[in-house]
Amino acid sequence: MPIHVPPLSRRQFLTQSTALGVGLAYATSGLRAEEDFFANDPNYFALLSDTHIPSEPSVTARDVNMSTNLRQVVSQITADEKDKPAGVIVNGDCAYLRGLAADYVNFAGLVHPLGVAGLPLHLTMGNHDDRGPLYETFANQRREDPPVENKHLSMIESPYANWLLLDSLFKVNVVTGELGDAQLKWLAMALEVNPDKPIIVVAHHNPQFEQSDSGTAWTGMKDSTELFEILDAHPQVKAFIYGHTHNWNVSKRGNIHIINLPPVAYVFSAGKPNGWVDARLSANGMRLKLNTISATHPQNGQILDLKWA
Repeated sequence: MPIHVPPLSRRQFLTQSTALGVGLAYATSGLRAEEDFFANDPNYFALLSDTHIPSEPSVTARDVNMSTNLRQVVSQITADEKDKPAGVIVNGDCAYLRGLAADYVNFAGLVHPLGVAGLPLHLTMGNHDDRGPLYETFANQRREDPPVENKHLSMIESPYANWLLLDSLFKVNVVTGELGDAQLKWLAMALEVNPDKPIIVVAHHNPQFEQSDSGTAWTGMKDSTELFEILDAHPQVKAFIYGHTHNWNVSKRGNIHIINLPPVAYVFSAGKPNGWVDARLSANGMRLKLNTISATHPQNGQILDLKWA
């Protein structure tokens, strides 16, 4: 399946690389005709998070079959051949708990129809992922010269905005998230050299600016203060997208829209929606449409129009 491919012309695709050495990796396996792939809508992205796929498709948690949910979402994304996203972003916790190799094998089988449909797949790291086993299954996710050692990050270019995908995995199966000094430095540099187009920053963990209680573990991103000092200093940053909390919510912090993606898997609180988000970019903002696993959920089809400041 195609991995980390921005929606460019073939000439651009073959010759252009993104800033700061965040290059493009490409695999032809699973692609249909080349012109079909480049027919994808460059301003449409499918946003998923917290799929929590286990090693065996029959495994359930919180009365939910996670494999069944992801299969349904993939089917929905690929259903309309005339309306295809430029990319599908799965924002962390692709695997169930400990990022086992067998988890990613099952995950790969479930997302295979995306590749068949010519849809690029972009993965970020959550606290239940493990980079090593993931790279064994998705070999062309691995970079030989990563811009930040032991971090999985990338940049996606699209006509109306650039997407910066960060890696907040601190330790496998530890709830705390952390970007780290090296990645924060890379982010600041990436923003400095890309000032002219809106930027959407994506990471798995939620912002957390203070510990709940002294001595307890951070449940969100423990260097959130440092992160937002960088984001707030760059007016081209228009949105920050995260997952992790299994709670669909959209708010605003200053001029930055804060988007908490719903889980594909299970929710933590009864009545909350699980599913995925259809994101459509325009010159002045982004339209979000919530697609819930249950077609009868009262928030299914909810549309939010975000306007850039």
